[in-house]
Amino acid sequence: MAETLTPLRPPDTLAQSTADLLRERLLGGGFAPGERLVEAEIARQLGISRGPVREALAKLRAEGLVYDEPRRGSFVAELTDHDVHEIYELRAALEMQAVRLLIARDDDAAFDRLGEVMAALRQAAARGEHVAFAREDALLHDELCRLSGNGRLHRAFTQQAELLNTLLRLEVTTQYGSLDDLLEQHEHLYAELTSRDAARAQAACDEHMRHATAHVLAMRARGRGAA
Repeated sequence: MAETLTPLRPPDTLAQSTADLLRERLLGGGFAPGERLVEAEIARQLGISRGPVREALAKLRAEGLVYDEPRRGSFVAELTDHDVHEIYELRAALEMQAVRLLIARDDDAAFDRLGEVMAALRQAAARGEHVAFAREDALLHDELCRLSGNGRLHRAFTQQAELLNTLLRLEVTTQYGSLDDLLEQHEHLYAELTSRDAARAQAACDEHMRHATAHVLAMRARGRGAA
């Protein structure tokens, strides 16, 4: 492991914090595909016991970012560009269905809630706060799925959420100097949602997902070039 990890303080759960840190490092190219992840070494660098590291690796294994080999330990799985395409295709399918259901419900309170998140997104962009923008961006898409009224659809979305949110945070914090263009994309999506025209809103959602996929793939390509 070429680069050491910064020791953690215990905020939420150590296992969750460890998983978040490792996931970001894995997706950002901080570990090489096939590299062995040594529990004891990670625990030593983070200043924690091996238990939370073991739990974190199990979580990342379930997300497909880590795999085990019998009697050898845990290793970094290779997330290919094809995998990224599949992840975003699934996200697009879920969100486009969520859009259809949301508009069919015609619930003013649901649209008001999306308006609140958009207001927070605008504030983060105005302040140039990339991490806050990424957080509100993720919340907007989560709320879109939740407010569809279909609990199973929302659960399917949240199963991918941590992986998607890490990719999103990396994209927003590393690929954009100004947040103006990204905010404009979200303004267009929000305007089409609030038009309550299902065809227009679904088309805007599909366009938004294609932009997101392209940016994440470009980020990964630049990371490979830098390596």
